[in-house]
Amino acid sequence: MGMNTGLTCIIDWLQFTIRGLTYERVILQVLKHDPAEYLPLPKGRYGYKSQYINGHISVLTDGTEEMGIHVILTGKGCREYESTGKLLELMDRIMVNDGVCTRIDLAVDDKTGDLIKFNEMIRSANSGYVISKWKTSMEIIKRELKDGNIIGHTLSIGSRSSKMYLRIYDKAMEQNQDLADKWYRMELEIKDDRAEVLQNILLFETGVGRVISGILNQYIRFVKPGNDKNKSRWEAEKWWTDLVDSMDKLTLTKRPEDKSIEEIRDWVNKQIGPTLAMLMLYDEGDLEGLFKIINSGKHRLKQRHLRILQNSQRA
Repeated sequence: MGMNTGLTCIIDWLQFTIRGLTYERVILQVLKHDPAEYLPLPKGRYGYKSQYINGHISVLTDGTEEMGIHVILTGKGCREYESTGKLLELMDRIMVNDGVCTRIDLAVDDKTGDLIKFNEMIRSANSGYVISKWKTSMEIIKRELKDGNIIGHTLSIGSRSSKMYLRIYDKAMEQNQDLADKWYRMELEIKDDRAEVLQNILLFETGVGRVISGILNQYIRFVKPGNDKNKSRWEAEKWWTDLVDSMDKLTLTKRPEDKSIEEIRDWVNKQIGPTLAMLMLYDEGDLEGLFKIINSGKHRLKQRHLRILQNSQRA
């Protein structure tokens, strides 16, 4: 199979811990962001007393010494990060700074509906036509109460608390897209020492597709019912082997998500509003100084700013 299988793959969650650095150094040196862009939140989580956030990226600090600094990039956080940096380079810097990844989610998207046969998987799972190291599956259907319309459909395999967990769902439905649009997603959530191994593999060895197909081959197989009493000898469904084979050639794609103008306005309001007000009060209400700042800023617009402007042109 060539590259053009109709599948794409992204990193859709990243958590890591680094010991021996302050949270500012982690932001500067590892994330390569400006610490001033991170807002303190009133409370921490996961046993850390403080947390700082920038969009959907959180930096947790003030735990015990061995807890170090913990950083979480949610799915949206990963996309925000990719608007200025590369996640694989971030992983490399995590490693160089003796950090470890504690959770990595890999998402494989099929926007054709030809490869991730979601409805077939549901049928097989409901009939017990699956051979797997995982013990249980859970089908979750989310409906709107007012009319009973299905607005979410997920098949989860394995347990949330284990180190390896698989989710397959109808992403088009989740995003409330036109029913004609097909978009199915398979997500592997990989935690703890498995995430650390994955971090090494992604940085040094085979492409991500080989990793995913390797995990799936080891963990699960959707099968055709046969006459053999021994279920493990049942033959795999062709649609399943086709899917796993086509994953083999996958490479990571970068899918940056630029902030919208409204999100930026909101950020300026929260982060810089008080500073601007202070300057205005100091200048006794004269806005001349602020206009100068804005004008000089106009000459320092970067490619990214122009792209956001272009994408947000008022209709």
